[in-house]
Amino acid sequence: MSLGNNIKKYRRQLGITQEELAGILCITSQAVSKWESEAGMPDITQIVPLAKALNVTTDALFGFGEERYDRELAESVIFEANTIRDTGDPAEGALAAAEYLDAKCEENIFNYGIMSRYVQSIAHMSRFVNSNNVYYKGLLEDDQKKWRHMVKSAENRAMQVIRYSNEKELADSCHYALAWLYWHTSEFDKGRAHIDALPSIKSNMLQETLLPYYVYSSGAGMEGWKAQVRDNYQNFIRAINKQIVYSAESMMWTCPLEEVEEICRWGLAVMESFMADPKMRAYCQGFYRDTSKFLIAAYLRNGDAEKAAAEWERLGLKIDEYLSFCDKTCEQGREAVVREYGEHAWDNMSKYKEDWIKGKLEFMSGQLKSWCDEKVFAEFTRLI
Repeated sequence: MSLGNNIKKYRRQLGITQEELAGILCITSQAVSKWESEAGMPDITQIVPLAKALNVTTDALFGFGEERYDRELAESVIFEANTIRDTGDPAEGALAAAEYLDAKCEENIFNYGIMSRYVQSIAHMSRFVNSNNVYYKGLLEDDQKKWRHMVKSAENRAMQVIRYSNEKELADSCHYALAWLYWHTSEFDKGRAHIDALPSIKSNMLQETLLPYYVYSSGAGMEGWKAQVRDNYQNFIRAINKQIVYSAESMMWTCPLEEVEEICRWGLAVMESFMADPKMRAYCQGFYRDTSKFLIAAYLRNGDAEKAAAEWERLGLKIDEYLSFCDKTCEQGREAVVREYGEHAWDNMSKYKEDWIKGKLEFMSGQLKSWCDEKVFAEFTRLI
């Protein structure tokens, strides 16, 4: 893209007018208009102030590092990495997935989608490295040099994505992953810096609040307004469900069974309420499965194979129900499902097949086995 088009793009991303940008730079709005229309060019002395005013690098201003990566390739690589990660031992799967993504990064050095996923894979893997948890296998104990190299690669690639990618979601995913990585490596000051760079709901000044009205007024009408509200609810629900799962996981390791039951039962009830709206089901099912997993794990770790088996059976019924829902819904075809439920929902429901969920449950069973006493797990498997 040309310099003029880039100025216009970044100005609009900030939500400011030509007059407002001109005011920041102490120039006339006519000058900004000429830049954007290619009728004139900024003076070289104005480039740095212009980049700062637009909150971008000078590289980005001139079009370097534009989002031109192969998205379909990134999606296929990420799918394969997830399959590798969720096969066999969780720790070894995490390492294998990270190594696979590292190789793909070397093959596709400007693919920001693959790079950000590599950073996420190192953050995930960090929980298994030098772990003090007896149920997590310490990875690379005899090869700390390799681990340090992988961490450094993740840091470098994250900085590339954050600096050069124009896709905020990818930059946020890198900030988020690095915050987790630094928490696991006890580098808390570094981690807080990345947490501070992430958006937060505490301001309550969210784009979702206003978007439906702008969508409506832009010509999409009431149908567009409803679709945007649906997307907003889906995003809010994902955030709430994620917090529930993270809380359940942490409490499963550290809290009395009664407290774990309380948070998990409450969380599952919240998700049940969300799933009363079919449009929200795709944004709950995976979180529902994971919350149930941590409740089952808590029962097993406390020696109660019978309650664990009952919870597994209840989860199985919920999964069968969702499988049927996905099959019936997807019969409408991609276009109809995307229009009614959204793009992410289609991706989730179209892959939710018996073989796919069978693999997920096998991996989940392996996790549960590694987290509890062998005799308790043996009794659990006999009951289910």
